[in-house]
Amino acid sequence: MANHVYTQLDIEFINQQDTAKFSEWIGHTPPVKNTTFGERIETCCNIMLDNLYPDKEDTNAYYIENLGAKWIYFDDVDQSETTMHISWTTAWDFPDKLFWKLSDFLRSEYPGAKIQGTFEDEGFGFVGACASNQQSRNIEYFNPDEEFFEGVEYKYKDEDDCFTDDFYNDIISKKQELLDTCINDIIPTI
Repeated sequence: MANHVYTQLDIEFINQQDTAKFSEWIGHTPPVKNTTFGERIETCCNIMLDNLYPDKEDTNAYYIENLGAKWIYFDDVDQSETTMHISWTTAWDFPDKLFWKLSDFLRSEYPGAKIQGTFEDEGFGFVGACASNQQSRNIEYFNPDEEFFEGVEYKYKDEDDCFTDDFYNDIISKKQELLDTCINDIIPTI
């Protein structure tokens, strides 16, 4: 099992006003003057966690129990007209409890907001996807096992025993398949 898990989330709002309000809530805007990109992103992570967990303790035990991962840091926060993109790195696992908490917050404060994202273990011990809307939410995992590699070892490893482009393309396809499953699972049925 690898130590780092990389997550990419897109939060889509129903209008620019909600996007701007969330951007301010997370500390993304207005930007603090005379700060580096890294300082700004770290500030966004801390502000979001402080807002979601007002009694937060900066301990591994607290993070595991309340976020679902031993630690977290943001890699990037970006904003378009109606979407916030957040990427983060966590220890050992996708922070499912943080995803549920963020989803609950968005449901209560931003009617119509949707989250969708993918995540991967740095060693590809697992990959996954998540999605949430006002009605439902879902997380899907996939663990590449021997069956995934069966009959295609030649396709996924080169002569130096490194993963090939075919492997990475199939992992990207698998994450998209999981994301499609998550999205389809949360679409309300008529």
